[in-house]
Amino acid sequence: MVKIQEEKINVLHYIELLKRNDAGSVIAFLGEPRRSSKDGKVISIKYTAYKSMAIKEMKKIEKEALSTNGIKDVVIVHRIGNIPLKEFSLFVGISSAHRKEGFEVCNMVVDKIKEGVPIWKEIKYEGSRNS
Repeated sequence: MVKIQEEKINVLHYIELLKRNDAGSVIAFLGEPRRSSKDGKVISIKYTAYKSMAIKEMKKIEKEALSTNGIKDVVIVHRIGNIPLKEFSLFVGISSAHRKEGFEVCNMVVDKIKEGVPIWKEIKYEGSRNS
C-alpha cells in the first residue's frame, strides 16, 4: 500500500495493517522534522509533491520491496503540507518472515524514497527565515 496524505499519520492503524500470521516481524520507520540544523532552529517543514508521479514511483519501490524473499507486506505513507515538530512526515512499514530482511528492506525503501520520489521540502525556521 502506498499513500500520500495531508492528515496526520495514524501509526497504529498502519501497523495493524501489517500484522500477518505468516510474518515474524513488523518493522516501522517514522520520519519527523528535526528541531535544529546548522542553518537555524527549525519549526516545521512544508512538503509538496508531484502527487501522481510520486505515487507511481512509490509503487515501484513497493513492488521491489515485495519481490524480496521473506517480505510479506509493505506500507508507505508520506504526508504533505506543513508538518510541525513532533509529527511524522513519513511512515514505512514492513512485515517480514524474519527481522533481518525486514530491517534491510525498510532501509532500502526509505533510501529510494529520498533519492527518487518527487516530494520536496521547504524548511521553516524560527524568525520566519526560510530555506
